[in-house]
Amino acid sequence: MVPLSLKRNVSFMLIGNLIYALSQWGIIMVLAKLGSPKMVGGFTLGLAVTAPIILIFDLQLRSVLATDIKNEYSFQQYLFLKGVSSFIALVVLGIVIVIGDYKGQVAFVIFLVGTAKLVESVIELHYGLFQKHERMDMIAKSLVIRGFSSLFIIAILITLTKSLLIAVTGFALSWLFVLVMFESPKAKQMVVTDASSFNIHSLKRLFLTSFPLGVVMMMISLYSNIPRYVIERISGTEAVGYFSALFYIVTAGNLVINAIGQTISPRLASYFSNKEYTKFSKLLMKFVLLGFIYGLCGIILTLIIGKQVLSIVYTQDYIKFHKVFVLLMIAGTLMYAGSFFGFALTAMRKFSIQPILSSIWVISTIILSIIIIPHFGLTGAAIVSIITTAIQQLTLAITVMVYLVQAKKHHRLSIQNSN
Repeated sequence: MVPLSLKRNVSFMLIGNLIYALSQWGIIMVLAKLGSPKMVGGFTLGLAVTAPIILIFDLQLRSVLATDIKNEYSFQQYLFLKGVSSFIALVVLGIVIVIGDYKGQVAFVIFLVGTAKLVESVIELHYGLFQKHERMDMIAKSLVIRGFSSLFIIAILITLTKSLLIAVTGFALSWLFVLVMFESPKAKQMVVTDASSFNIHSLKRLFLTSFPLGVVMMMISLYSNIPRYVIERISGTEAVGYFSALFYIVTAGNLVINAIGQTISPRLASYFSNKEYTKFSKLLMKFVLLGFIYGLCGIILTLIIGKQVLSIVYTQDYIKFHKVFVLLMIAGTLMYAGSFFGFALTAMRKFSIQPILSSIWVISTIILSIIIIPHFGLTGAAIVSIITTAIQQLTLAITVMVYLVQAKKHHRLSIQNSN
């Protein structure tokens, strides 16, 4: 399969992720306008509770597959490991729901949201295969289909039933349909089944390679959601709904950054593997600057038309949180610029350091959330987001630079020794 140019891949992923981001944001808008802040809170609480579990068992296999330049493992191995880890995740999710004393509709919503995210995890693995072949057009088309279908189904079901439980059920089934009808057939056309690739030793190596990334993503999820947990305990589900709705605008913006990062990851991996460190650095810094400018534009727009946006996309009740919205966009700017260092670290295949970094982020978030949020509420949660995002991106940037300096030094010594 012929790869597309970097420019075309970026274009496809920008369009696909933009449409997907808008559709997922549309779900929050539908719940806010046709439902209530409590309904938004219930849905986003489901995402917050399930995310750490889903992400640790996701193992970030998409990123590992996409940057597997030397083809160390077959797609069948990735898929088999994904199936085993997803089953374990579902069991753990059930245990967490029981231990967390979630009952009734809340428990079912959390379980169904988790199921939908597990299906998405399998879809993401297929995206890793398309990404590895630099065919972002295939991912973009899938994102458009998945985004529109989930938004349409939730809007229809909320309108007809006013039931979050029924709407989330339709949401999960729509993603399962996309996986079975679209992604699996495309993957079968791109890979050759090799029964000999299934052996316990290679699967063990793949697990040990990817598990640190799963821990990292779990930690990142915890660090993102800890403020929500604290808000829920202090102020209830409705407050979580307000905060999550505001933060989702920032998160939607980050989907565009992720689209670009996923597109350039194979190129970064190739540059680093081939010891083209100058090209690696230039490409990385180019997109870090792009992320900062992108976020700065978001801050300006939030200051100018933020209140009108909140009124239009949600309801008049959200205008009172405009200050929180501005603070969250500042955190978003740091996130947009610094995210590329995370993609660079994965492209360098430096996995073992990432759990250490993520532990720093989680610990700092827990401490700051406990100290600040009880006194300042949602404003305090936004301040925590700014500080912890700054800590995250600074530690990532320093780590990438240290590894890059070490790699350059080792390369120079190798050249000197060969001469």
